[in-house]
Amino acid sequence: MARWREVAQALREAIAADTYPPGTKIPKEEELERMYGCSRTTIRRAVAQLTAEGLLTPVRRGGTTVREQPERAVLALDTQAHRDEIGYYFSQTVQNLRALRPPTVTHGPCPPDIAPLLGLRPADPVVVRDRVLGDPATGDVVQLATSYLPADLAASTVLAEADTGPGGIYDRMETDLGWGRLDWEGVITARPATPEEAELLRLAAGVPVLCVTRMSIATAGAAEGRVVEVNTTRRDASRVEIRYPITRAATAPTEV
Repeated sequence: MARWREVAQALREAIAADTYPPGTKIPKEEELERMYGCSRTTIRRAVAQLTAEGLLTPVRRGGTTVREQPERAVLALDTQAHRDEIGYYFSQTVQNLRALRPPTVTHGPCPPDIAPLLGLRPADPVVVRDRVLGDPATGDVVQLATSYLPADLAASTVLAEADTGPGGIYDRMETDLGWGRLDWEGVITARPATPEEAELLRLAAGVPVLCVTRMSIATAGAAEGRVVEVNTTRRDASRVEIRYPITRAATAPTEV
């Protein structure tokens, strides 16, 4: 094992053992050099690794502190579409989130990871709707949401307007555009945050985003059978956990 990895593992274990509690500083570089008998370059690489893992936080002109691990909010794995007076929502835990700024609508090429979900080729034109959601009482950003809609279906419709009216884009699809009762399918993934996501969500270094991606499928009209929207929401992965029930299958009877 490379020496910097050994130092990183030793520091990781010291943090886990509460030798360096959250909010406290780890020893200075010169002290760590003496403790582990290695060069400053090795120490810096080890510290950089733990920073990338979200365990340490550099403080400008103030050393390096052990990162406080935030309390996690529980996101139930909800497989139902719900509705209230505003429109559809897809988890009880996000019902109270509100847009903290007006949505932005742009036109551009479809990202490579979204294109297969929409049945498009990368760079095919799409309408992109971005929203910043959070707690309306505090103004804290909790979730970023982006919808991608095929331009051949959406570009010349109300779906490309900033204000789509009561019920949002799903009511427009189901009623005004005649695409029938929508079906949905979801996927949960994680990935590194983009610089913009890290800034908006105030992510610590090394913290990824939890991505919940939902495909909206038309059941009638000119778009029947097509995925008419891909919506991807991103959250601070260090602040949420997914919970779900586990039931016994027929192969695991209760009698032993």
